[in-house]
Amino acid sequence: MGDLARLAPEGDMAEGGPSGPSALLVALDEAVGLSQRAPLSARHALQAVAMIDRLSDQVYARRSGLPVPDLAHAQDILSFRAALRDGDPAVAALMDLMTCGAASPRLQVVAAQLGPDDFARLPVGDLMVSLYNSGTVPRLMLVQPDGTMLAFQDLLRAAAAWWEATLKA
Repeated sequence: MGDLARLAPEGDMAEGGPSGPSALLVALDEAVGLSQRAPLSARHALQAVAMIDRLSDQVYARRSGLPVPDLAHAQDILSFRAALRDGDPAVAALMDLMTCGAASPRLQVVAAQLGPDDFARLPVGDLMVSLYNSGTVPRLMLVQPDGTMLAFQDLLRAAAAWWEATLKA
């Protein structure tokens, strides 16, 4: 995940001082790291998602320097955010979480059932928890309004990687 911290976009994208896109990428990298070190913390999860939201606003202000035509030519913030949503499903899911509406997704810690192959990859702490909890471990999930559950940490990593790739392109 440390690649975001080293990313320093050139030209227009590098401007903006302490709250510009480069500084926000570093802050996003830190927020993602905190969330990964405390994978059940909704607070750390929401801080990382808020950084993605702030990054969206900062990049919109400097969109002319973007290499992605749909983003660079957005006429207003709403069309820019629509293009972001279209750009990556993980970014779209996290943007939905930030709307905080009654029909928005929510974060929830759930007992996730493990398959037989999953036990070999578990850290010792999770393995011990699973032994005492009928083969389940707690996981932070993004629960969609239709009840679909998505692993939050996977979404967060995917969204951060998308931003990195988009700004490096």
